[in-house]
Amino acid sequence: MSNNDLSLIEKFKSLMQQAMLYAQYSHDYIFDDSVEDSVAIAYLNIAASKFAAAESLYYSCFNILERDEAESIFHIFDVYMAEMLTNHKTEHSHQWTDIEYNRLKDTFDSSAFAF
Repeated sequence: MSNNDLSLIEKFKSLMQQAMLYAQYSHDYIFDDSVEDSVAIAYLNIAASKFAAAESLYYSCFNILERDEAESIFHIFDVYMAEMLTNHKTEHSHQWTDIEYNRLKDTFDSSAFAF
C-alpha cells in the first residue's frame, strides 16, 4: 500500500468521524428542550453533507476504501435522518429517531472508523 493510499484512508476515516460527530450533535439537541429543534436539524444537515462527501470519496476510490461497514453506516445514517425529519415535520415523538441513532452509533462504534 502506498503512502498516497494511506493518506486517502486517513482522510476518509477523518471525514467519517466528523460526520458522526455532527450526527451525535443532532441527536443530542433534538432531545434538549432548552434548544430549538432547528439547531438539531442544522447539525443533521452538516452530518448529511459530511456523510455525502465521504460516500462520494468512498465510491470514487472504492478499490482502496472498500469496507462493508462503511456502506452499512451510510445506509443507517439515511434511515436515521429520514426518521428525524419525518418526526420533526409531523411533530411526533422522537422515540424512533433515538432507536435509529443508537443503531447508527453501535454500527459506527464497532467499525474501523470508531473514535
